[in-house]
Amino acid sequence: SLGDLEMMLSEFSHGWVPMAGIPWYCALFGRDALITSLFLLPWFPEVARGTLKTLACWQAKDFDDFTDREPGKILHELREGEMARLREIPFVPYYGTADATCLFVVLAGEFLRCTGDVAFVRDIWDSLVKAAEWMETHGDLNGDGFIEYFCRSPMGLRNQGWKDSHDAVHHRDGALAEPPLAMVEIQGYKYAALKAMAYMCRCLGFDDAASGFDRKATKLKKRIERAFWMEDRGFFAMALDRHGRKCEVVSSNPGHLLFAEAVSVGRAKRVVKRLMDDSMFTGYGIRTLSSEEVRYNPMSYHNGSVWPHDNAIICSGMVKYGFKPEAVRLFSGLLDAAAHFAEYRIPELFCGFSRTDDKPPVPYPVACSPQAWASASVVYMLTSLLGLRVDAENKTLIFDNPLLPPRVEELVVEGWRTPYFGPFSFRVSNVAGRTAVETLKKPAGWRVMVVVG
Repeated sequence: SLGDLEMMLSEFSHGWVPMAGIPWYCALFGRDALITSLFLLPWFPEVARGTLKTLACWQAKDFDDFTDREPGKILHELREGEMARLREIPFVPYYGTADATCLFVVLAGEFLRCTGDVAFVRDIWDSLVKAAEWMETHGDLNGDGFIEYFCRSPMGLRNQGWKDSHDAVHHRDGALAEPPLAMVEIQGYKYAALKAMAYMCRCLGFDDAASGFDRKATKLKKRIERAFWMEDRGFFAMALDRHGRKCEVVSSNPGHLLFAEAVSVGRAKRVVKRLMDDSMFTGYGIRTLSSEEVRYNPMSYHNGSVWPHDNAIICSGMVKYGFKPEAVRLFSGLLDAAAHFAEYRIPELFCGFSRTDDKPPVPYPVACSPQAWASASVVYMLTSLLGLRVDAENKTLIFDNPLLPPRVEELVVEGWRTPYFGPFSFRVSNVAGRTAVETLKKPAGWRVMVVVG
């Protein structure tokens, strides 16, 4: 995975940025680059720095229907060549994404937490403020506090969340949902972005602004619980359509609310239970859509397949809410799947057939392989299970209730260094049913803290 990620990095004028995937998406995609960079924290913060600065430079400044451009928005896709120069395609760049702007803010907040690089955040602060303004204005089409999307470009994307195929968002009877659409996971990203803005404001000394962002986040969290919850199904709806009707299908999207910590503990428990039942969990990973839904197809792009990055985001959320056994099961399933792919290369997605008798996962015929966020998903799931985070302000490396899958006897990390600290070396071992951490080397002035219980 790390070898593939290194291969997919491209150097822009402001640093290294991951391209999305080979062969179809060897280009700059905002959402993919942001999620991949987030997955690589705290190990490789320089990738997040390059991604943030590059996307800030491409941030939209005005309106353009052909490219779905709006002030403050972060790009979706950038292509170069004759078709782009002649505007025969809208990717010049194209801004048809409703989530990249939120994820831009989320990544900046996480970057600051693990590096303490206040100077860099000051450098891109205007872009962060404009992104936050977009969330509250142009991103909220009907003023209800949620982010909606609607394609204005004649050549643009009908769906502008990460599930962007034309048939990905639908009602329980299979009818396609009509935009403008409010995807449930994007509201979670907005919540996380508001919390990130509050954190960064405090670090910059803007205490009054920080309190304002916290209040907005608290209000949004209540709205999400009220508007998307399906009591009869014990789960959150995938989206709200143009009429405010819930898309009452069981999908992987609400798992991203756990990553954002945007729901109550009680409802998080019910979401995890549903995500890990047989209709959703294949044995190799969580499906994008329940096998009980009308549009379920294990060989589809977004209606029943398994996406590793989707699973990594959900795994992180499970850990945050204390569901580590489920997170370990999820990570173990993905490791089992990886063992069946050539050179352990995890593809963009694979088919969502149920695992039986250790049969290998069925490949999706035209999946990108490698794909940046799929490769980074292994790193992120491991980071989540180790409870690994960097408190740069207090020069502390923290392992919060670390856990390894039972069959992984030992993990050794040697010579880990970043532009902000290093080197670190440590060993994580499974010993007598518990996970132990041994510090082999650490930078002067730093300490290692292992939290247990």
